[in-house]
Amino acid sequence: MVFDHGTLLGGRYTTRRESGCADLIRLGPQWTSVEHRHCGSVPAYSQCVPANLPPDYYAAESAFRAATTPQARLEALERMLAVMPHHKGTDHLRAELRTRMAKVGQELSRQHAGSHTDLYAVHREGAGQVALVGLPNSGKSSLLQALTGASARVGEYAFTTQLPQPAMMAFEDIQVQLVDLPAVSPGATPAWLRGLVRATDLLLLLLDLDTDPTADLESVRSELAALHVMPCAPKWTTGEQKTLETRPALVVGTKLDLPAADDGAELLRLEMQEDLPLLLTSAQSGAGVDALRERIVEALDVVRVYAKPPGRPPDLNRPFVLSRGATVEDLADAVHHELREKLLYAVRWQAGSAPLRVAHGYELRDRDIIELHAR
Repeated sequence: MVFDHGTLLGGRYTTRRESGCADLIRLGPQWTSVEHRHCGSVPAYSQCVPANLPPDYYAAESAFRAATTPQARLEALERMLAVMPHHKGTDHLRAELRTRMAKVGQELSRQHAGSHTDLYAVHREGAGQVALVGLPNSGKSSLLQALTGASARVGEYAFTTQLPQPAMMAFEDIQVQLVDLPAVSPGATPAWLRGLVRATDLLLLLLDLDTDPTADLESVRSELAALHVMPCAPKWTTGEQKTLETRPALVVGTKLDLPAADDGAELLRLEMQEDLPLLLTSAQSGAGVDALRERIVEALDVVRVYAKPPGRPPDLNRPFVLSRGATVEDLADAVHHELREKLLYAVRWQAGSAPLRVAHGYELRDRDIIELHAR
């Protein structure tokens, strides 16, 4: 006699097999004959593939049942989804957990009186928005933590991240928003990722150098293609329009400190050639992290401009960050939406040079100091 366990419609079941055939199924305390328990025209047990759930799942399930707030229930559901193995036996349970997460999300939204909270939306902040994309265990959360210093949910198990996790990365005198996204994987990539990856300013494609990074890169590209997104090298030509189908991207090799990382990096170089820029990092040792920060800002292709009020010194600690190709009029609009209409002229200040009056259409340069005069 053999016993097995699994899940059916969110409840645990146990089957008892005799002579290699399942003849009894227990849902809760009752044993039921398989022949007499049907779901429509299909025997219930034919839908019961063993889930083989790990102990971490049952611990998270207990936490979910004990939770007294929507936030605690959501965190428990995220944990359950993260540690659940991916196979046919968990398909129904996975769908049910996602449905429960949506309901808890709606409950959280109702708690914000007069406002709408979208769990999958990320309010843009800083000089640009950069999305971290990778397969399970590619090191996204660890790299986010290394780049920003923010505490991220890091785990040895796959699918640790279930919702977008934004954090701010400092570089010199500007801030860039990084967003750790749920892992992409064949059959498990959330459809809602499409809106985020198509709207972001830059993609970081993270690859574990200690595994097979060339195969992983192909998988990541395939999943992005399913979302109708194609990563491309950042363009430095000013004025070039980005299409909805292409997104600037950098390939980031992670876990450079591990034994096989050097071989993986060499394979990537040979495979990619000059297709996409490649940067090598280790969140553990910090190798390559500073260089990645600089390259991210470079790829965003922005300029920092310091506004100078007439008769007063400029604030050199809080620049306005604008897209390359922006003009004096764009700066005026960024300072205040009415200033553009009232703008009379602008003066560009340079160290060691006399102030120079510039036209409304003057194309701003990085670290320009501009004095705006309005009527």
